Amino acid sequence: MKTFRSRPFVLFMLLFSIITFLELPDLLYAQSQDKVKLTAGTVVALSIENSANSDASVGATVHFRVIRDVTVNDKVVIKSGSIATGTISEVSSSGALGKGGKVAVKLNSVQAVDGQNVYLSGSLDKQGEDKVVLTVILGLICLPLLLLNGGDANIPAGTEVRAYVEQDCQIEVK
Repeated sequence: MKTFRSRPFVLFMLLFSIITFLELPDLLYAQSQDKVKLTAGTVVALSIENSANSDASVGATVHFRVIRDVTVNDKVVIKSGSIATGTISEVSSSGALGKGGKVAVKLNSVQAVDGQNVYLSGSLDKQGEDKVVLTVILGLICLPLLLLNGGDANIPAGTEVRAYVEQDCQIEVK
C-alpha cells in the first residue's frame, strides 16, 4: 500500500520539478514583458535643454527633455525626463541692412523604456528681429546707418516643442 501511494507522489514531484525549472520562468517572464505598438504621429512634448542661437554651427547636437510620459494602453513607453536629441539644421547670422539671423533645429530621436531609439519628426526655428525698414528709413537720413545689423536669432532654454513619432514601433513594457 505504501508503494502505491509513493509512486504517484514521486511522479507528481518529478512533473512539478520539470514544469518549475523549465517552463514556469519563461511563462512568468512572458507575462511580465508585454509589447505595445507606438504608432506614427504620436505626440512627444519636449523642452529644449540649452539655448540655441544663430551663432551655432550646422550639425551641432541639441538636447531636449521629454515633458510628459508618453503612454500606450496605460503603459509608459517614453518616460518624462528622458533626453531627446536634435540637430542644428540651418543657421544664418544677422547681417547688414537690418537683416535678422535665423536658427533651425531638426528633431532626431528619443530613447524608449526598452532602450530602443524612437525616431522623431518635427523642427523648431527662430528668426531674429528684422530691422530692414528702420535701417532704410534712417539710412536716408544718415548713410552710415545702412550698416545697422538685424537681431540674432535665439531659442531660449525651456522652449517647448511638439515632436511626432516618425514610424510605428513595438516597445517592450513591464
